[in-house]
Amino acid sequence: GRKTPHPPRRPPPPPPPPATTEATLAKMSSLAAICFAVGSQKLLLNIRHEMVDRAKAAPGALSVSLSIYGCAYIAVCFVAGDNPPSFLFDAIPEGMGRRVGGFLLWVHVAVSYAINSQAFCSSIDRVVGLRVKVFGWEKMHRVRWAILTALVSMLSYLIANGIPFFKDLVALCGAATSIPLTLLIPAIFYRRIQGVPLFFPTLHSKYSFVLVLFSMALMVIGLIGAIGSIDVDWSNKTGPFACH
Repeated sequence: GRKTPHPPRRPPPPPPPPATTEATLAKMSSLAAICFAVGSQKLLLNIRHEMVDRAKAAPGALSVSLSIYGCAYIAVCFVAGDNPPSFLFDAIPEGMGRRVGGFLLWVHVAVSYAINSQAFCSSIDRVVGLRVKVFGWEKMHRVRWAILTALVSMLSYLIANGIPFFKDLVALCGAATSIPLTLLIPAIFYRRIQGVPLFFPTLHSKYSFVLVLFSMALMVIGLIGAIGSIDVDWSNKTGPFACH
């Protein structure tokens, strides 16, 4: 009998496109954005300062909050699917739900700014403000606080509008602040307290040495990715102080 012809073979799938510089920068920037998202532990010392029982309450509250955030983050990653929008808020369709989501996002940004600026301004005031002895400046607490918070607010406005891209701004803040405050600086302080060389591993400080190297590498990668992504978006989308 006649042989049944075999169906034509399907051509092999095309090879994946080579990674472009823009895609590489986006991946590097995403690492810094993740560090920003989990960087709330940098406020641990400030939180402990405000609590009565500093030995028990603060670490427990921090561990619970980070655990809840981590579970929520993983859940969002699974629900978002394989092709989520670059700004997750864009996944919400137009309507009342999007307005409610926008309001909640505004509340989140406002509360985050209030908490971080409070700690930032308080630290600056202790280090600089109280040491200035001109015109009774050290006794003018309300005036000094008003001027300090106003300057920080103006600086925040200039940075936020100079980089009108939410993901790029988050990545830059994560690389420039969250990584040093949560990973690098604590490891450096630990090694200084232990009296061991900063860039020389010892048997009893090998883990902190690895943390120092990892933090520095992560910070450099994040800064390159964030600054590179900002430059790409400025060139392809819009410039500083533009409505995006």
